[in-house]
Order: sequence, then C-alpha cells, then structure tokens
Amino acid sequence: MPIDKRRESKLIAVINADVSGVGAARVGRRLGPALERLNQLFAPTVAEPFTVTGAERIDGALADPAQAPLCISVLRESLAPLQLRVGVGIGTTEPAHDAAAAGRDVYSLARRALELAARDDSLCRFLGTGEAGDVLLGALCRLVDPLVRARTPKQWEALAAYRELGHQRAVAELLGVTRQSVGDRLTAGHRRAVEEADAAVATYLSYFRRPRIKL
Repeated sequence: MPIDKRRESKLIAVINADVSGVGAARVGRRLGPALERLNQLFAPTVAEPFTVTGAERIDGALADPAQAPLCISVLRESLAPLQLRVGVGIGTTEPAHDAAAAGRDVYSLARRALELAARDDSLCRFLGTGEAGDVLLGALCRLVDPLVRARTPKQWEALAAYRELGHQRAVAELLGVTRQSVGDRLTAGHRRAVEEADAAVATYLSYFRRPRIKL
C-alpha cells in the first residue's frame, strides 16, 4: 500500500496556572520577573509568551509539548514557596469543526485540566493525549505531588540555585552554606525523583507528538 504522507497539524502545549493561597499584591511582585525569565529560557519553543491574565493566573503556550514538564518545574522554582497549580492542554490550534469537538480545542483542554487539578487538589493535570495517556500522566503527577508539597523554603532555594548553576559547590558559595548542606537539601527535596518524573512525561509527550504515518 502507498504511504499517505499528508502533513498533520503541529501539536502545542497550552499551560494555564493559578497561584493560590496568597494575596494578589504579593503574587504580582513575584510573577513579573519569573515570567520574564521563563520566556527568555524557553524562547526557542514559546508559541505564546507567558503572561499574567488575572490577579493569580498565568497563561502561555509551547510549540514543543515535551518541554512542558521542565517549563513547569522552572516556574515552580521561580515562585516557590508559593503554591502553583497547573493545567496543561495538548492539541492543535485548529478550531473545532463540529459540535462533537466543541470544547475539546487545546485552550479548552488546558482550562479543563486546571479545573480538574483544583477539584482533585492536585498540583498538575494533563489533558489531550487520549484517554489512556491522560490517565497515565495524571497518575504520575499525583505520585509527584507529595514530593513537591513537602519541600521547604530552603530546599526550594537550593533546587532553584542548582538548576541555575549546575554544581553543588557553586550553590554552596552562593547560599553561604557547606556543600554537604546543599546536597542534603537537594536530597530532601527529592530533586532526582522529580526530575526523573519530568523526564518520563517529556519522553511520553515527545513520542506522542511524532507524526503518524497512515497506510
């Protein structure tokens, strides 16, 4: 049979996030610098710049869905210890063409994912990868949630610095503590486990976004 090489619409990841539990004024002071840094770091894949759309709301989109887990982790570290709840929609930017698809566009999926995360008191939810994929990613996110919630301000500080500098010795010099202290904070903050979970989600999304060839 001949292979149909018709081009499929490119997937994007729309990210909606709420910062809850603190006053709007305090949130506003933190969001500006955090989003500016996020847009700079992920500039090659930003489809829609991350902006503040409400007192405690962040919206943005990535052209490469596989970058979403890392993007979310960087944003969490920039705003910690403020709590960040995230909904991610995976899909195309094409509008729905029939009633059955109404409300299933990528922006609606992101909003719905955020609503479900709030309903279930979870920190992150993905929608748009199919029924099995959404269940799989949801379960993985729920496993990671307790590790993220348990982090202390000092652990968040060390995690953010390590992300920026990449070496425990440099982090120790920056924070004015011993290298052993930095290592202890990274371990207690479950850095490796959360990064492995992020990598697993990214790998799945990278596979999911590959063009399908139809026979």
